[in-house]
Amino acid sequence: MLALLKSRAWQFLALVLAVLLLWQSLARQVDRVAAFSARADLAMERAAAAAAAAETSERYRKLEGTYRENLDTIARESGQAQARAAADADAARVAAGRLRGDLADYITAHRAAAQARAAAGQCAPDAGALDLLAELQRRADERAGELARIADDARGRGSACERSYDSASLLMRGTQDR
Repeated sequence: MLALLKSRAWQFLALVLAVLLLWQSLARQVDRVAAFSARADLAMERAAAAAAAAETSERYRKLEGTYRENLDTIARESGQAQARAAADADAARVAAGRLRGDLADYITAHRAAAQARAAAGQCAPDAGALDLLAELQRRADERAGELARIADDARGRGSACERSYDSASLLMRGTQDR
């Protein structure tokens, strides 16, 4: 009986080992399937991430193109505004020149009339106050022209800067919303 028990023990042990081997094989197969599934999931995630990165890159590229176009438009319009301001300043200088000519004609006429009165013995000619007034007017007009030119330039540049900032702010808000 002992011999039967020994032979059955070996058979039982062989059966247990076969079951363990089968269980190990099945576990290994399940691990292979899980690894394959994980690789497939990882590949899909990588493809999705690459597609999202490409989409984001394209969106930022379009936003940058829009921003560049806005800056070009702002620069062009600012240049045109400064050119208009320069043309207006030139027109003002021409008008100031005409006024100076008119003033010079008036002073000449006034001096001639004063000389005529002095020759007639009515009064002594005194053109000092008139010359001082004309000089003060000329200097004030020149300074006003300089200040107007500085103000026009600063306004034009400030406006362009403000519009560029607003465009950049819109760009940044647009990228944060997404």
